[in-house]
Amino acid sequence: MKYYNYLSEKEEKELDKEYQKEILERERKFLEDFKTFNEVFDQRTLKTLFSLLAGKHLTEFIGVVNSGKEAVVFKARKGKFYRAVKVYRVATCDFKTMSKYIQGDPRFHLRKSSRRQIINAWVEKEFRNLKRASEIINAPKARLRRENVLVMDFVGYRGEPAPKLKDVDVDWERYYKEIKESMKKLYEEGELVHGDLSEYNILVKNDEPIFIDFSQSVITQHPLSKPLLIRDCINITNFFKKKGVSCNYRDLYKYITGKDVNPVDEAMIKQL
Repeated sequence: MKYYNYLSEKEEKELDKEYQKEILERERKFLEDFKTFNEVFDQRTLKTLFSLLAGKHLTEFIGVVNSGKEAVVFKARKGKFYRAVKVYRVATCDFKTMSKYIQGDPRFHLRKSSRRQIINAWVEKEFRNLKRASEIINAPKARLRRENVLVMDFVGYRGEPAPKLKDVDVDWERYYKEIKESMKKLYEEGELVHGDLSEYNILVKNDEPIFIDFSQSVITQHPLSKPLLIRDCINITNFFKKKGVSCNYRDLYKYITGKDVNPVDEAMIKQL
């Protein structure tokens, strides 16, 4: 016969108090440690970041990989695996531009237009775009999103970030062909347009190009998809022409879509 020792109500309350005390102490230490990164966030964002540790989605935050006006990317760890944690700054995000990209996306229906709601939808959009892209081309896998925070795979070597395409010396002819193929696959199979593709948003790992930053990416049904794709083609061909590769944006656009560049769509680039 088995015997069980049940806690009394008083003992349960004491145990609960100890647990709450431990959580508060861990949160206090997290906030103290986070100050060393010299990044300022609102309390709600800090609590979201702490919840990733408390929920064991991450083991620790290690440092800042990139810090910009609208977002900060941290390097973090989950066990032996490295993660990239992208945190959008609620106070400084260009939510008007964000809402323009979201409102044309049939996957989202925003009834309200509060700043935080738009940013949360923006993160959700980037999460979905990454999920779709990483199944088709070389792109980091999205792991989870929580309000204005996105967690994804870290692209690098033993915790060191992989270099940008602009900072390496590679077989430029081969890389142009691979990037061209990736853009076509993303368009045809993923029904996605990157929207901000350049030598700054392509990393190099294991001698392969890896597309990153899918925040501005849109589905092909989006009213801005064609102007954004034309802009991507211009950026990519301009870079590779400097490297001695014979290419032009009109040919690249036709290779991806099977259609010629529409002058109306090209004129819309100035409004992006």
